[in-house]
Amino acid sequence: MKSSASHRSQARNPPTANSIAAIVSALSKTPNHLSVIFDVGVSTDDMNLEKIIQQAAELAAWSVAAGIPTISIYDARVYLNGRRLLEDDDTNPDGEQPGHSLYLISENDGQRALRSITEALTERVKHGDMTIDDISVDLVAEQLHLLVMPAPDLIVVFGSELNLSGYPLWHLQQAELETLYNEDEFGFLAFAHALQSYAGAEMRYGK
Repeated sequence: MKSSASHRSQARNPPTANSIAAIVSALSKTPNHLSVIFDVGVSTDDMNLEKIIQQAAELAAWSVAAGIPTISIYDARVYLNGRRLLEDDDTNPDGEQPGHSLYLISENDGQRALRSITEALTERVKHGDMTIDDISVDLVAEQLHLLVMPAPDLIVVFGSELNLSGYPLWHLQQAELETLYNEDEFGFLAFAHALQSYAGAEMRYGK
């Protein structure tokens, strides 16, 4: 009942850019790249697509207000087609540059990128531009980050269970993972909770 009341309050009083900035200013750190995985079930009807689009739009707006420069939305079923819809050289109506990037990625993006990198490295070895010893995990990861998207700092899973749905594994190595198990919990409070958890978390991999 408390959760429902909170969500009704959110609906009546959506967060403003100033209120989001005030919350973020109290945090010790915020992610440079926030990545989100939505558990949208198996349905592919128009209502489900509308839900994804609405949640993606809200997430992007909150992230921009929070000063998070890079946002990515993992769309395993390719409901949303395209990537990096907000480019660094895009301008707003006032002629100012927003400096934010939004990536829409799917499992296919990672597979295609890995195939492309493998073929390119094979050709370079074949033509003597590099040796097999020059190929490393770090090199492949760097190329994947260039072709698909930068590595995220925080990955938030909205869903009934921890299901990464084929999310690119190389982007999991240094990211904090936050799972919100109740899909009805999607909202600004959940977004703020994820940022607060990240601010208090220690990196689990590397230094």
